Amino acid sequence: MISPPFQVRGADGKEAGLSVELVKEAARRRGISLQWVFWPDSSESALKSKSVDLWPLITITPERLQAFHISEPYLQHEHCLLVRDDSRYKRIEDLSAATIGIANAAIDTVHLKLVLPGATPRLHPLIAEVLEDTCGGRTDAAFMDKYTAISALMEMPACGGHTLRWIGVPQVHSRLGVGATFESRAAADAIRDEIGAMAEEGRLASIFGQWGVMSGEDVESVEALLDARRRETRLAIATILFASLFGLTCWQTIRLVRERTRTRQAQAELRDSQERYMQAQKLESIGRLAGGVAHDFNNLLTVINGYSEIVLGKLESSHPARQHVKEIRKAGERAASLTQQLLAFGRKQMIRPRPVDLNSVVRECEKMFSRLLGEDIELIARLGPRPAMTLADPGQINQVLMNLVVNARDAMPDGGRLIIETDVVEIDSQSAAGRPEVTPGPAVCLTVSDNGHGMDESTREHIFEPFFTTKGVAQGTGLGLATVYGIVKQSHGWIRVQSEPGKGSSFEIYLPRIAGTDAAPESADGGPPPSGSETLLVVEDQEEVRAFAVSALAAFGYHVLNAADADEALELSQRYPGPIHLLVTDVVLPTMNGRELAERMKAARSEVAVLYTSGYTADVIAHRGVLDQDLAFLPKPYTAEAIASKVREMLKKS
Repeated sequence: MISPPFQVRGADGKEAGLSVELVKEAARRRGISLQWVFWPDSSESALKSKSVDLWPLITITPERLQAFHISEPYLQHEHCLLVRDDSRYKRIEDLSAATIGIANAAIDTVHLKLVLPGATPRLHPLIAEVLEDTCGGRTDAAFMDKYTAISALMEMPACGGHTLRWIGVPQVHSRLGVGATFESRAAADAIRDEIGAMAEEGRLASIFGQWGVMSGEDVESVEALLDARRRETRLAIATILFASLFGLTCWQTIRLVRERTRTRQAQAELRDSQERYMQAQKLESIGRLAGGVAHDFNNLLTVINGYSEIVLGKLESSHPARQHVKEIRKAGERAASLTQQLLAFGRKQMIRPRPVDLNSVVRECEKMFSRLLGEDIELIARLGPRPAMTLADPGQINQVLMNLVVNARDAMPDGGRLIIETDVVEIDSQSAAGRPEVTPGPAVCLTVSDNGHGMDESTREHIFEPFFTTKGVAQGTGLGLATVYGIVKQSHGWIRVQSEPGKGSSFEIYLPRIAGTDAAPESADGGPPPSGSETLLVVEDQEEVRAFAVSALAAFGYHVLNAADADEALELSQRYPGPIHLLVTDVVLPTMNGRELAERMKAARSEVAVLYTSGYTADVIAHRGVLDQDLAFLPKPYTAEAIASKVREMLKKS
């Protein structure tokens, strides 16, 4: 690329020019061998395509520094406008809407836009053509750096009977350095440093003087530029030394401050850890208490609820005692519900997890939730595009949703908006850091948010505690969110709550994500009434429960044998001459558990089917090996209809 007076082809056809001579001399002094080539296109294209390793002089711009390397500047110049002597243009402002010729599109277009944003640039490949257009009146002015202008005017033969007048543009300064590919940056910087050394020796004036375009003042300006860089380097070194001394002086103070800060942080973390531990211990104690009373409660409720159902079935609708019995049954069902909620909170509830898609659960519950919320609350379901698969008990997920929806409804007494969202997310280790309840990896997220009255921080700290409620007397049990907490923990998930007074609440539930598809739910048997004539053996150590189970099954036509423990059951099985079609046994028995009894009885009667029942918590039952998916289980409390239906189901399968 020809760019006089910096880069030109000499009379002998070889490379020449002010910047070429400078770079040649600097390279020679540094022992750098250069091979010169002529490039017909721009300097940018040469360096970007790596057709050359170095370019002797190139304007520094932020964009170019991203594409290739440019050394520290060794030359700077102003720009100017050249107009015909007979034109009306006297000042820069007069050319605000003019047509202006340029030759260096990459640089001059940008600079022209800065000083004359309304002007129209006209590009030519050569400076001579730019000047010819201005002399011929085809453009109003020519725009270029002042050294190029001086060189071009010196070589210009004529201007059509006119001369060109100079309008300085001092507000536009360019700095230029040695361009290089990133691989050759070391050579470019070495040449630039050597040019600086030549300036210190006073060698620049002789080289610049050969081209006659730079005054003594210009040479001094270039030397000042080079010396400024050296002063900046020395100043930087001095600054670093001062900073080091200052750092050494302050080091002891900083160390003490940091030590004090670390101590305070450690104390705060210890307090937080102790508070979390005490909270976890308190919640765990409540869970153990719930598990401890669950067995006795469930046995009692089996008798209460079971007999109340039988009595209701025998009383006429007009009988005066019918309403009293209905209240007994209602109280028993409520007690059973509270027991299950406590067990859910303590993570001891009986569950049957299976692959479930949260999207399907939300879709199935959407209509029910709309009726529950009423017309003054808008329900919005935003389900993710991908299946949100997790391993959980579908009934428990329904319970979680129901409790959160009811909680949101009660927070919006004057109406509002409730949003249920599902998504598939990836929890990284950084998000899980410092939060032991969070497990990194693939997860599904179920979010229930409302725009109700929200909660303050003190309320948020207690929302998962059993029996904590902000509702009025007789308006809630305080177990809704405690149940949600227990179910999520039992399903190996965690909860994040965001809420502020007046801004609503958002509950985000994260559960581990699994591959696969939604497992089909177990369908209820819609066949004939659950009656039969088969022989059953009921083994139950609680006399009241055993009496109820025998009475209930006998009422459905079954021949029922009963025993109080495993030894009595085995003895009865040996004596009984006929077939025993089904063994209904409690899991926990005095002498041996129900699983061992079933195995010993099957050894003698291979055709017998087995149905397990229990009022104990999940961990106790699992210890006896009765939570396998292929084993039939009926949790207490149960009703006559429930046990008869389960017995009929087992007999059909066998």
